[in-house]
Amino acid sequence: MEPKQSNSQNLAVEGTSQLGKAIDPDSDSDWEWDMNSDSDSDTLGFSNDQGEQLHQRWKWLNLPWTLPLSSHTVRFRNVLGEDSQRLLRRWPLSSEGDPNPMNLRKRVMKWLDKKAQFDTKAEASRPSCAHSQNLIYMKHRKRVMKWLKELDKKAQFDRKAEASRASHAHSQNLILSKINITGPSTQLEDDRSVYERIKQSAEILNRTKDIVCLIISCPPMSLVNGESYKRNQYKWVRDILKINDVVREMEAPSKKKEIDAFKLENRISTLMTRYMDEIEPLFPQVVIAKSFRGIDVERHGQIMPTPKRIYDLAVDYAIREILHHIEYPKIRKIGISGSHGETVISELRGELQECCIFDHVIDVDVSRCSTIEEIRFSIERELFPSTSGERKLDEALKGTNFFILLHEVGERVNLYDMGTNWWNSKKIQKIVYTTISQNVDNVTAVGVEIRMENHLLPWELFCVNVGEVVHSSGIQCLAINVVEKCCGHLLAVVIMARALKDVNDVLIWEYASYTLGLQHRSQAKDRVLFNALAFMWGHLCSTNKCVQYCVDMENWGQIEKVHLIEEWITSGLVGTFDEGEQIVGDLVNAFLLESFQYGDSNFVRMRREIHEELLNFLRFESCSPFLRLGGWGLTEPPKDETWEKASEMHLMNNKLSELPTSPHGSQLKVLFLQSNHHLRAIPPMFFEGLPVLQILDLSYTRIRSLPQSLFKLFELRIFFLRGCELLIELPPEVGKLGNLEVLNLEGTKIIKLPVEVSRLKKLKCLKLSFHGHRKNQSSTPIPLNVIQELFQLQDLSIDVNPDDERWNATMEDIVREVCSLEQLEALKLYVPHVAPLDHFMRDGTLSVYLSLVHFRLVVGSHHSRIISRLPHELAVKFELQERSLKYVNGEGIPSQIKEVLQHCTALFLDRHLTLTKLSEFGIGNMKKLEFCVLGECYKIETIVDEAENCKQREDDGDVYGENILGSLQFLRLHYMKNLVSIWKGPVSRGCLSSLKSLALHECPQLTTIFTLGLLENLNSLEELVAEWCPEINSIVTLEDPAEHRSFPLRTYLPNLRKISLHYMPKLVNISSGLHIAPKLEWMSFYNCPRLETLSDMEVCNGIKVIIGEADWWSILKRSSYFGLAQWHNVFVPIKSDADLATQLEEIENQLLAERQERKPSQLPG
Repeated sequence: MEPKQSNSQNLAVEGTSQLGKAIDPDSDSDWEWDMNSDSDSDTLGFSNDQGEQLHQRWKWLNLPWTLPLSSHTVRFRNVLGEDSQRLLRRWPLSSEGDPNPMNLRKRVMKWLDKKAQFDTKAEASRPSCAHSQNLIYMKHRKRVMKWLKELDKKAQFDRKAEASRASHAHSQNLILSKINITGPSTQLEDDRSVYERIKQSAEILNRTKDIVCLIISCPPMSLVNGESYKRNQYKWVRDILKINDVVREMEAPSKKKEIDAFKLENRISTLMTRYMDEIEPLFPQVVIAKSFRGIDVERHGQIMPTPKRIYDLAVDYAIREILHHIEYPKIRKIGISGSHGETVISELRGELQECCIFDHVIDVDVSRCSTIEEIRFSIERELFPSTSGERKLDEALKGTNFFILLHEVGERVNLYDMGTNWWNSKKIQKIVYTTISQNVDNVTAVGVEIRMENHLLPWELFCVNVGEVVHSSGIQCLAINVVEKCCGHLLAVVIMARALKDVNDVLIWEYASYTLGLQHRSQAKDRVLFNALAFMWGHLCSTNKCVQYCVDMENWGQIEKVHLIEEWITSGLVGTFDEGEQIVGDLVNAFLLESFQYGDSNFVRMRREIHEELLNFLRFESCSPFLRLGGWGLTEPPKDETWEKASEMHLMNNKLSELPTSPHGSQLKVLFLQSNHHLRAIPPMFFEGLPVLQILDLSYTRIRSLPQSLFKLFELRIFFLRGCELLIELPPEVGKLGNLEVLNLEGTKIIKLPVEVSRLKKLKCLKLSFHGHRKNQSSTPIPLNVIQELFQLQDLSIDVNPDDERWNATMEDIVREVCSLEQLEALKLYVPHVAPLDHFMRDGTLSVYLSLVHFRLVVGSHHSRIISRLPHELAVKFELQERSLKYVNGEGIPSQIKEVLQHCTALFLDRHLTLTKLSEFGIGNMKKLEFCVLGECYKIETIVDEAENCKQREDDGDVYGENILGSLQFLRLHYMKNLVSIWKGPVSRGCLSSLKSLALHECPQLTTIFTLGLLENLNSLEELVAEWCPEINSIVTLEDPAEHRSFPLRTYLPNLRKISLHYMPKLVNISSGLHIAPKLEWMSFYNCPRLETLSDMEVCNGIKVIIGEADWWSILKRSSYFGLAQWHNVFVPIKSDADLATQLEEIENQLLAERQERKPSQLPG
């Protein structure tokens, strides 16, 4: 055999006989995916020679060149190289990049096999066969050219190209790493170990099947048309069920040696990998990855409870999946595990009773059955109450369509052999059962297992993508509404979550829910996705034209990012490359584009489903009834003919001072007029011509009254009047708006709520504000029996001026009515004393607090303050907490306050008059506390007194103790005149272990911040702020200076990143010689004249900024750690003639901007 030589006629190809062993050249049968195919993992480097490029391509396919090629073959190879060069420019190839590599291998090997035969004959009779050679050459060239064109077309659209293999491999590796499948083993093993390994792999494969079956039952995959697609999906499921049968046969000793274990393992691995090829082209990678990883919705490191309404949705989704599988005969048994499984069975029976396809629907409780025979007997007794007989049962079920519901099947009952004599492939026959345990004991015995926790996926995906805002007060209920309107459409869930990320405006959330429920006249195949994209479109603003350009592109499937931005610049859509790159990042974050990397190039692509619905939307938008003119600076309203065509009109944030007298908008459903600060009046007949209006926002205008024509809007569902400070009266005609669901009057100055509001039976959200004042007013702000009539209320907010004596007179009756609302989930309320809180205990045992997802209670009589001593941003953060209590001017330790504290995540103790330590409220009552603010509590000397805690535990009989304030993450102390220390006494392990931020402001007697015992628990602390604490000489106080010598190399505060010490005249060092804060990034000092040294034990190498006065820095006694270059790099001087807080904020914003500039582009998922 001669060695290979590039660019010569001595290139060789494998002989016919060897190729024949690999494939049959005359066979055109479809190939199955071969998991054992070998391929070179290195990226190919093609030479400049076109023929050599093609040779290198074939070399990758493991085709040895052994026989000499004729000149015709060489010429043919070079011509093909010219054609392949065009292909390579459009689609760079690599070893892992070819779509369907086995199909490519098959075609090339068939051609080479025939070509080798031709060359052998041609060499034997060259003079006489020249003409035949040319004919055969043209024939082969035509065939391969056709193949190249197909491959070229495939490269543009096929998501199995290398461009998507990276994300594919990531998800696959994620699953394989989680389940630890290593593929077939070549080592000699005993039968038992082989069987156990195969059984484990089969169980994992079935878990995969269950997830895939869940996903394909959800939109958008459930909306895919075509019988061939559905057959392919269920063929994959059928293959897995066949694997289950084989695995079970291996349990029989006589079968173990008859079954090829290696082949079986290989088949399992093949099916495990192939499912990704079925799902990936239609579904976001983020959804697939999250499904297998398992999502714990967390906030501040703690798993948040799932709302009840989400569990109700999970029940609906589980029923949808079961009904989705009814038509497929191979899925005969469906097991339901986890909580709410019995609810699924109960509601499913109601669905089946309306269905006429089943001859028998049998509902049986088998919780006491321990064997299959007992279950059969229970079914028989249910079907034939008066007679019995096993044969009769078999005969009755075999020829019929039946649906059997089994309740609470025992853990050890194996249903694999259940119904063996009943099955008829021509009938629809199902057994659906629930289990007592949290999962099905033997997953290979069922067709599909439905895990209820998996059907929480839409909510979990939404929470992961939308951010912390979903946990804030008043938003979570609206978030649930959005997820409900998505109808389990996982792609729409992600898009809506990205659009609403960090949005706190309640109106935007309400509008999002409204948009998802719209029924359009467009030709949208996927209504939910169409509406989600329509909502996203309204938030893209200036990037809309760039999105439209992507939709109109021929190669929308994938394009290099640089080329896309260049085309935008050429088309005049963007001005600079940086601007284009920012827009690409925004579209990726919005999930409208997906970003991936291939080689050294970055590509973007648009999903097929999104592209299809955006095309529909843009066609709809071209004759769109949506008029979006928000923020345009308009001084005059649109013309009358514009109102006639519009169904939505966005006129917010303009300078409108007047509106049309009586516009005619017979199709107008949405009207946004908020933040037109010059708008003082609405014409009396303005709403006469808007009969179908459903959403109206007049917030932050200067209107003083509402016209009578407004109360003829009988379809109005959402009405906002927030911040209308001149509005003092709500007319009684509001009771005519019978379809009203949201009425928001926050920030108004209304005097009284009309009694006619009690007629608004559909009202779900009511937000009131009583801060108006009128002389000699005697009527109550809320008439009696109004609140209790609004029995569908889910969100209630009553904001009252604490100086209003009318509220004090009727408040207790209102509280009693509030506690009668069974559907209430969010509550904001002020009560002047603690006694009314007794009404929150239903029957003395069941607490109303348990049913409230969010509450904000203000307890204690006080006068309204024009200016608060506490920072405004602190008040905002407190209001965003889930369940908060603000206790003002309190005295003693009322039992009602202790009861509220048991359910609170946030506490604001404002001017408590007698409390000496926070722990007096009972440590056991503050287990859920995450956010705590203490202000002007002049009697408090310490936060926690361990001696008193020991006494509390003895009184309660708790000998083991507990983690004191183990959930607390944010602690703020302001104006604490007698505070001496944070902690008094020994510190148990785990106490304050979750604390992330500690701020101390104006504590003149404070001498101790951290003791060594407390320091050992603060591994989560990230920020420390101390201001106006004149007695502090170090943040760490060592009672015995030698107590830390036993651990001289230990590092404390491992996650501390920011230290701010201001107005500390006695501060002499930071940590008393302890090694702290290896991740420290920020240090700021101001008016700390005695701090004359910083050691390398206190300042880490990664410090990014040190802030202080220039004079202080110049006289600082620098240790050897510091050098001249480092001073200039990290030190930022403070100006003494400017506000300190303003300067610190500017420096922090500058550092944040620099960090964001260095941050790489965010990829989806």
